[in-house]
Amino acid sequence: MAQKKKNKRRRRQFQQKVILSVLLVIIIGLIGVLGYQMQKNEKKQMDGNASASSSVSSSSLAGDSSAPISDSSPEEEITPTPEPVQQISSDGLNSQHALLVRESDLAEMMNLGGDERIYPASMTKIMTALLTIENLPDLNETITVPEDIFEELTAQDASVAGFNPYEQPTVRDLLYGVLLPSGADACETLARAVGGSEEGFVAMMNQKAEELGLTNTHFENCTGLHNDNHYSTCRDIAVLMSECLKSDTFREIVTREVYTTEATASHPEGITLYDTMLHRFTSYEMSTTLENGAVIEGGKTGFTDEAGQCLVSFAEYGGEEYILVTAEAMTDSGSAVDSIADASTVYGRLQ
Repeated sequence: MAQKKKNKRRRRQFQQKVILSVLLVIIIGLIGVLGYQMQKNEKKQMDGNASASSSVSSSSLAGDSSAPISDSSPEEEITPTPEPVQQISSDGLNSQHALLVRESDLAEMMNLGGDERIYPASMTKIMTALLTIENLPDLNETITVPEDIFEELTAQDASVAGFNPYEQPTVRDLLYGVLLPSGADACETLARAVGGSEEGFVAMMNQKAEELGLTNTHFENCTGLHNDNHYSTCRDIAVLMSECLKSDTFREIVTREVYTTEATASHPEGITLYDTMLHRFTSYEMSTTLENGAVIEGGKTGFTDEAGQCLVSFAEYGGEEYILVTAEAMTDSGSAVDSIADASTVYGRLQ
């Protein structure tokens, strides 16, 4: 009986061990399954994040049509459209060559052989004046007039301002002598003072022409006396005049009709100088204020037998300035009025 109880207890203990073992296996299995599931979910989440990141990156690269696009390229400069200009007729002019431009932007308004080669004659002297202003800033400085320039000038019948050998005028007075009466004596004096010699000065003239883009211009002297290799075009002269007009000193001189130089030992009362262009308007009883309201302000004449009558001038109309270059006016009369008549005609056509 005791043995039966003992066996029964052993069976119970055995069954309990079996149940515990089964439970342990089940628990371990569940833990394994849960671990695997968690690992799987974690991997899914990581893949999802990677996919989202890739999508965002692709979206950024491709651009979102609903979002504003940032353009990092530098802004292009917008060139303002030039104001349109009136086209002026060249009918009825005495000159064989003429070019009219608006001074502010050199917009072409009339072109009659304006790019063909001409002899500039004394229009050359605006370059002589420009280089002097740039290189001799003290207008009160006195310069001795060389004695040896006069024989050549007399031989060529060059126009002179009236300075004497060894006279000591100021730079200012010499500039007036260049631009008003077209004095070759004043030109030669300034050329030596600036360039050391006329040859040195002419080299500076050609260098300045190159700097200004005057590709159809070449100088051989500072006066404009005829030389076959001394040439320009109406367009180049217009560009040169535009550069000259940037100088207040140049403007002040070239718009003056009459000027008296300072007293010197040679000229105790000074020399009275008359502007050739403006004096012609007065002499021929022509007004520089035209019927349309245009005002001819100043200019530089020129003449040789080969060049004909020439003129570079500037006028104001309607708040704008205009530059006109005319050359080779060779009518039967050969009158000095031909070039200023052309200026009156052209500026009078402005509307």
